[in-house]
Amino acid sequence: MAQSTLPAPDAPWALQGNLLSPGVRRDIADLNRLFLGRALDPAQRTDHWFQLPGSAVERLATAPLEARERAALCPVALFELVLPAADLELTWRLEAVADGDVDGLELSRGETRRSFGLVALGVARRLAEGVPLSSRIAFGLLPACEARLSALSPCDAFRLASWPGLVRPRWAGHARFWDVLADAATGPSSETMRWTYATGLCLLGQCERQQGDARLLPRRRPRPAHR
Repeated sequence: MAQSTLPAPDAPWALQGNLLSPGVRRDIADLNRLFLGRALDPAQRTDHWFQLPGSAVERLATAPLEARERAALCPVALFELVLPAADLELTWRLEAVADGDVDGLELSRGETRRSFGLVALGVARRLAEGVPLSSRIAFGLLPACEARLSALSPCDAFRLASWPGLVRPRWAGHARFWDVLADAATGPSSETMRWTYATGLCLLGQCERQQGDARLLPRRRPRPAHR
């Protein structure tokens, strides 16, 4: 049996820097494996938490396990975490109580989300507490969200783990990148895979700057209607 040539999560790579330690990268790789498992599962791939572009899903779903491992070893999470504003979280809780019973499909989906969300929040919280800035890099958290994450109690985390907007795939504005990632993961060149990792980090930087600029723009008040 041929020995795998994939780099270990603690192996050095050109852009790793000093923020994300080998242990952190191992945790991220584990989360990425869980995320891809759900994203490629026919029963879960349509859930917006795990919904990747169809062409990338088709490519990775039929690829050998080693190809998925290549994708999972991305130095940042393949998904991002978004914490709700306090007022939005309160509204969601009230609506959840008002909705009452849910059907079996929604109940199953909710449990799948909660189990994944709890693990992801646990890893992100450890990063936020131990290595400042690392959770922003690894999971795309905003600075204010990073501070809130550190203050979460176990009960808060349990409730938040099933919030509908907690998880979404990374590179939402760059669907083409998922095709590039799938191509690199299924290809023979480790150099192409490293280039893809680096490209993903650059795209994430662009997304964060654009989001930051959008938040700085003043909101226009609606013009009064002409009588």
